[in-house]
Amino acid sequence: MGGSQELTLLEAEVSLTGKEWQKHPIVTSTGAPHILGIDFLRKGYYKDSKGLRWAFGIAAVEAEGIKKLNSLPGLSENPSAVGLLKVKEQRVPVATLTVHSRQYRTNGDAMIPIHKMIRELETQGVVSKTHSPFNSPHWPVHKSDGEWRLTVDYRALYEMTPPLSAAVPDMLELQYELESKAAKWYATIDIVNVFFSIPLAAECRPQFAFTWRGV
Repeated sequence: MGGSQELTLLEAEVSLTGKEWQKHPIVTSTGAPHILGIDFLRKGYYKDSKGLRWAFGIAAVEAEGIKKLNSLPGLSENPSAVGLLKVKEQRVPVATLTVHSRQYRTNGDAMIPIHKMIRELETQGVVSKTHSPFNSPHWPVHKSDGEWRLTVDYRALYEMTPPLSAAVPDMLELQYELESKAAKWYATIDIVNVFFSIPLAAECRPQFAFTWRGV
């Protein structure tokens, strides 16, 4: 995808039991505040069902050494760049009835950034113009950093779609598995726009149509 990103190697003392402290190297980045498990990291001590206390709060981590890693090739500098998983196109349940919902009134401040976002997604082949009897209203969301996020309200569509059961990982079991590994390096990664990286089968696409500026 081109470009690079600068990451930081942090050596910290971490207590997984609330008693014993061990040094662990952690790869971090200022550009990834939303990471898997951030809710645990902000709660300080977390007591699990086995009576162990997991100390992840700021008070439980003491930085001893920081050094910068070499820039990693293959990372895009464009925050809007979307990769594509090398998997078969995914099939999802198709709605049993046609759903055509009217568009909400769009915030005027969102018009320009959302228009730019849709054009970028179209250029990357993520979205494309289509003629579909379906329509769901797009819903721009104003983020805390001042940027806008493109979302589409599919609630009416979901009501007409057979449910799909998804396997949700058990966070506590994942923590135990990490603890049992004799790993030297631990890292976190924020996969931007991952939702758009999953290819959807052509026969499943029409039901996800939305309208932008009459198109």
